[in-house]
Amino acid sequence: MDRAEFLTLIDVANQRGLEIGALNQPVVTRAMGPVEYVDRATRDELIEWYKNPLHGIDPADIVPVDHIWGERSLLECVGGQRAYDYVVASHVIEHVPDLFGWLGEIAGVLVDGGLALFMVPDKRFTFDRDRLPSVSGDFVDAYLRRLRRPDTRQIFNHYNDTRPADVGPRGEEELTALAQGALALCRQAETNGEYIDAHAWVFTPRSLAQALDLGSRLDLLPFEIALLAPTAPGSGECLLALRRLPDAMQPGERRAAFTSSLAALELPEELELLAAEGAAAVARLKAIEASTSWRLTAPLRRMVELVRQRRTQAP
Repeated sequence: MDRAEFLTLIDVANQRGLEIGALNQPVVTRAMGPVEYVDRATRDELIEWYKNPLHGIDPADIVPVDHIWGERSLLECVGGQRAYDYVVASHVIEHVPDLFGWLGEIAGVLVDGGLALFMVPDKRFTFDRDRLPSVSGDFVDAYLRRLRRPDTRQIFNHYNDTRPADVGPRGEEELTALAQGALALCRQAETNGEYIDAHAWVFTPRSLAQALDLGSRLDLLPFEIALLAPTAPGSGECLLALRRLPDAMQPGERRAAFTSSLAALELPEELELLAAEGAAAVARLKAIEASTSWRLTAPLRRMVELVRQRRTQAP
């Protein structure tokens, strides 16, 4: 499935919609239908942040911002009414500091049956390819702390662990400089309260489904999965559509609706991911075995092995 087919799930010409983080490349333009744009800052502030040519963004192309989603909830930002038929966010979900809280606020502005459509980068085909998928405890931790800005863990993981596709294995000096630079950004965020953008979350289609399952199990996400299309060759992204469940449903009913939608998914195995993780584990093991500390402790390990053998041979 491509993006054009994905958008047929909604009626952009006649339905009222929100697009989050459109920046200079809106998925739904105002020429297509009645859409409002949400971002974390005003258009002028975004223009200032992205004026550096290194970003590759022409500030003149940044769309107007109708609602600023910062410290206030999304419902408060849009005027306090659940009035939207759909929400769209392309390559935004991985940036949000609190995944469950963010999705919950999106649910808070959708009408019953409304759709939230997400284009989600698949970490196996991005600069996140060396990182492991995000884990359950991190989602819960971010939710309980109600993060509105990436925390130091998220910032460090992004700037220390990502690797562009055209960059090979890094040497010792480069790794040290990278780690020190990431730490400097963390200190900057801690000292000034600055918003340092980062990939807070890392997904494959299956790990994304697992994260949503956890959110449903905790009764934090009033959604069912309308669609989760696996990553198409060459796209680098999977496509997720969540359908808003009615508030009148009881927790058990919401959970049953979600689990039914989850069971209906047909996601391919991610063997290439397992192979990559296995290769990374072997590389880490080889690095340990080649380290100075491993060589220095070799006599001690041999002594321990001799003692173990003698114990097993004793009558």
